[in-house]
Amino acid sequence: MKINIVGRGNVATHLSLALENKAEVIRVNPRSLEEYSLDADITLIAVSDNAIREVAESLPVSRAIIAHTSGSTPIGILDCRQEKTGVFYPLQTFTKGISLDYSEIPLFIEASDKETETKLKNLAHLFSNNVATADSSKRKVLHVASVFACNFTNHLWCIADELLKEQGMSFATIRPLLKETLRKTGNISPFDSQTGPAVRRDSKTLDSHLLFLKEKHADLAEIYDKLSASIISTHKKDN
Repeated sequence: MKINIVGRGNVATHLSLALENKAEVIRVNPRSLEEYSLDADITLIAVSDNAIREVAESLPVSRAIIAHTSGSTPIGILDCRQEKTGVFYPLQTFTKGISLDYSEIPLFIEASDKETETKLKNLAHLFSNNVATADSSKRKVLHVASVFACNFTNHLWCIADELLKEQGMSFATIRPLLKETLRKTGNISPFDSQTGPAVRRDSKTLDSHLLFLKEKHADLAEIYDKLSASIISTHKKDN
């Protein structure tokens, strides 16, 4: 297959690496489109969600399937194209310079017709062992869930890192804790693996933590309080 990958960011970079030696990949600058191949089989638009429509409208007319890589953007955003369209959504966090096992990445496909769906699935199977279909509504849920599980969690790690640095301690100190927290999800549900003062209704510890945060980090106290309240509410039937 011959594939245009339009984009210069993390997703475009990793998709290019994933397809390396498996397909002919043309990296396309989304601003100039100078490298765009008119005889490609598939064009993947791997740009920010806000830019998908603009890039799609600017692409030359060709025989290629046009697909975007966004989780939360409906396939309908490509209705400006006459070509067959689709979505090629890799559910993973991508950072340039950080290697990944591409065979483990879940790929979710949506297409304008069955033939296009098959071709996009064939492309996905070139590097992934985990390929499925998901319409726009399902992808939105996947994306929202991923933001909670990945982006918000990483932000909380940033907060933890700063709190530790203030006391001259390293984030490495809690890495074994994080590894065990993730490992448990392979055996039991996140609900059943919940620990900590909130799920125990340990008001003394909760109050102590909040007092510390209010004195030094008032903004973090609000986050702590709301997350603790959410845990208590989620597990109230158990108590």
